[in-house]
Amino acid sequence: MINDEKTKKVLKIGGIVVSLILIYSLFTLFFGGGMQTKKVSPASLSKNNMNGGYGINSPMMSAESIDSDAVSAGVAQGNRMMKESVATDNFIQTEVDESAQITDKKVIKNGDLSLKIGSADWAANEISNIVKQKGGEVFSTNFYEAVRGQKSGFMTVKVPVAKFEETVSDIKKIAVQVISESTTGQDVTERYTDLQAQLKNKKAEEESFVKILGTAGKIDDVLAATREVARVRGEIERLEGKIRFMDSQTDMSTITINLTEDVTVAPVNEGWRPWQVVKQSVKELVSNIQDFADGIIRFIIVGIPSLIPFILLIVFLIWAGKKLFRKINS
Repeated sequence: MINDEKTKKVLKIGGIVVSLILIYSLFTLFFGGGMQTKKVSPASLSKNNMNGGYGINSPMMSAESIDSDAVSAGVAQGNRMMKESVATDNFIQTEVDESAQITDKKVIKNGDLSLKIGSADWAANEISNIVKQKGGEVFSTNFYEAVRGQKSGFMTVKVPVAKFEETVSDIKKIAVQVISESTTGQDVTERYTDLQAQLKNKKAEEESFVKILGTAGKIDDVLAATREVARVRGEIERLEGKIRFMDSQTDMSTITINLTEDVTVAPVNEGWRPWQVVKQSVKELVSNIQDFADGIIRFIIVGIPSLIPFILLIVFLIWAGKKLFRKINS
């Protein structure tokens, strides 16, 4: 009985302890978190003080600080409204510019010609003159000589787009035969207009950030505005590079010309030159004599000393073989 009573007391005490722990846990769960969030550590106070907040030396927010924050918020809101207004104006202006520029077509033109000509040198000179007359330039040339002195090669020229058809027509006139002809055109007006619109918007954005940079008072605001200006400036330079490249592609067209001499009308090579053959033959004879003399010298200096050990070895083997043969016979 005594043991049963002690056990009941222990269980009651344990139940009370568990109940208290459970109640404390529930209280901490519902009320402790909110109380903990109100605690501010010295480190956080110091950090807030460095960022323009209120630290240990400023336990209460003054009316002046509240007004300062309100002014800062108002300035930020005003900047956002200014950016939205500028963006709207730029969008309207961009639409007007696009409608005004839609008639200015931007087309990339390329052409390929394969011609059979009488003389490659003459044709290359004529093509160069035609291209220069049209305000263009010869971009590259590559010629090589095939069988029986027949020359072939390629020329790449660039001429203004407005002179493209005229240049192709004039180049074909110098050919004995036009083997093939192809022209391609790509209208990039929409892409070009889109790049210009992006560029104008980026420039307007840059101006907005420059204005914000001029009115910024805090170091953090100055640094943030500087980063944005640098970012927008990089995008502007990238867009300007694309526009310049597209201008070069649309202002000047490229024509690739494949030239092949016609064997039936190809010019005859220079005449027979016997004296040149004699000089070449004498040169080859002297070269052969020199090679023969060099071979003898190498054999005397290098070959004979190299053969001496092998000769001595062969003589020794013959002598030893004869001696062994005589001994066996005797």
